[in-house]
Amino acid sequence: MYGHRARIGYTSVAFVSEVFPYSFYKMAPEGVTLALITIQQSEFSKNEMDRLYDDTMKGAEALARSGVDLLVLGGRPVLLSRGGNLAEIEKSVSDRLGVKVTTDASAQLAAFHALGSKRIATVHPFAEGDNDRHDRMIDQLGLTPAGSLGGGCDLIGLPKLPVAKALEWGREMKRRSPQADTLLFPCPHWAVVEAIDPLEQELGVTVVTNLQATLWHALRSLGLNDKISGYGRLLREL
Repeated sequence: MYGHRARIGYTSVAFVSEVFPYSFYKMAPEGVTLALITIQQSEFSKNEMDRLYDDTMKGAEALARSGVDLLVLGGRPVLLSRGGNLAEIEKSVSDRLGVKVTTDASAQLAAFHALGSKRIATVHPFAEGDNDRHDRMIDQLGLTPAGSLGGGCDLIGLPKLPVAKALEWGREMKRRSPQADTLLFPCPHWAVVEAIDPLEQELGVTVVTNLQATLWHALRSLGLNDKISGYGRLLREL
């Protein structure tokens, strides 16, 4: 079978999941497969968050029934929309479904600790009005936010953003926040993984992206220690 080493299940909160699977298979080692369910998101309203949460739990049940080795819940804002914390959610879902569970947010935190990141600057594709929310999420992780930059895109347009935008916005973020030791690209639904190595080499900064960290954390959680070149220090060294 294709996933003879590991089958990683992922509940994808997105308008469409186009970039995520493409980027996953660029980075994943042979024998590791992605079991993907998309929970379609079209807006950020409270009612939408409630629906997305319920559909995420239904998707998690389906992935568990399919026999995945690890279940990753995507969409931190959705998961936290009803209160509680990620560790509690992971344990509750794991106990109920009988499968090991983590989240993309937990993966990012684990990556920051492994890399020794202290001052995190966030580069996200959404409106500049979301900057404060992204800074608060870094603060909630117990790390120091070094500012955020929004690209002004909407949910529908994410798959059409070129890698050049990630490079451009990453450079601008580092120019605005020279004290940042890490650039975070928190959304996995636009083209960023090809920008990781160029930005690390050019700017002398660590780069963490949602999908890169999720894959790294999933592999290490499953006891797979493959070192993967081309997508940053996290996958190459740790």
